[in-house]
Amino acid sequence: MTSSKDLLHGSNSFWVRLPNQNSMSTIQALHDSHWRGVFHITGGGASLLSELLAVPGASRTLLDASIPYAGQALTDLLGTPPEQAASQATARALAMTAYQRAVGFGGTDHFGFGCTASLVTDRTKRGQTRAHWAIQTLGATQDFYLELDATKTRDEQEAALRQALTASLGVVLLSNENKGLQGNICKAVPDWQPLLGSTPYRWCSGQSDGSLILPGSFNPVHEGHYQMLQTAEEITGKTCAFELTLRNADKPDLDYLSVQERLAKMTDRHVWLTNQANFSAKAELFPGATFVLGTDTMVRIGELRFYEDNPDKLAVAIRRLATLDISFLVLGRADGDRFMSLDDIKLPSSLRALCQGVPESVYRNDISSTRIRAGQQLNRPDSQE
Repeated sequence: MTSSKDLLHGSNSFWVRLPNQNSMSTIQALHDSHWRGVFHITGGGASLLSELLAVPGASRTLLDASIPYAGQALTDLLGTPPEQAASQATARALAMTAYQRAVGFGGTDHFGFGCTASLVTDRTKRGQTRAHWAIQTLGATQDFYLELDATKTRDEQEAALRQALTASLGVVLLSNENKGLQGNICKAVPDWQPLLGSTPYRWCSGQSDGSLILPGSFNPVHEGHYQMLQTAEEITGKTCAFELTLRNADKPDLDYLSVQERLAKMTDRHVWLTNQANFSAKAELFPGATFVLGTDTMVRIGELRFYEDNPDKLAVAIRRLATLDISFLVLGRADGDRFMSLDDIKLPSSLRALCQGVPESVYRNDISSTRIRAGQQLNRPDSQE
């Protein structure tokens, strides 16, 4: 039987849930505002969409929405399998992917909304039932966390989550008072905002001349990165700076909160922020530079898949690197039981000509950011769903 909070729209097969009065007021104000956004919701919270649609004017706010519920659907949307589905990182990635799609529709005042939740279900879960969500705009990233009472029914958890999601939209987009929502915010300084645009852009936290660059995701930065940097300085006699790009060929743009968190652990070195994913584009930002890379990254530069599987495009990119006087200092990396040096990897000859290898006797460090993150996840009380 349909409750008084449900409304039949159009046909006998499509039901839209009416929000309560407080939520309706927030949603109506959102529809009357300048904001236009995309929603990506998985695992819980999808009923928010029907509440948005139940209030007149939804077409002014809602550009698009998706519910990537299956694991493969989530992977397809993000470009890579998330390390943990119901997590802060996944929520931010969903929000950024949604923001990027919103921008693609044209216009201004875009936002992206991403939510992932682990609610009670018919199978046993070892982790806390919870929700993570984030809202991305040009000016800020804000994320939220809600721990859900596992003694409640799924419908009751969904109702509590839906109310919190609506309230967060009011807080972030309408400057409503935050009444108890848990979360973090990073408001981007104006110099950061072009990093989300399509025009090539760079910004530095210090005074680096950009002549010796160690690029990476630094998630997290660790001893191996600093050893690479020191080795490069000893070989070249130059001062090396880190480079963290917000753009990745395989993943959504990095959000401001994640950038802020990574920079906080790299305060002892200059860091360049850029919005270019591939090295032919990075070269335009740093002509004449030497890039310090591991063999794993060096291999990717020569892979056809990053050039639409077109050998001609790869050849053009390599010629452009040479024209811009780009060189690569290549340090070995462990690959299973093997240590892979420059001599062990396959590269186009024209690309290899730009490289200088560093022998294992000079540099070797097998620390991996991926392993560090895996250990951190295992130590989380909510790591298993």
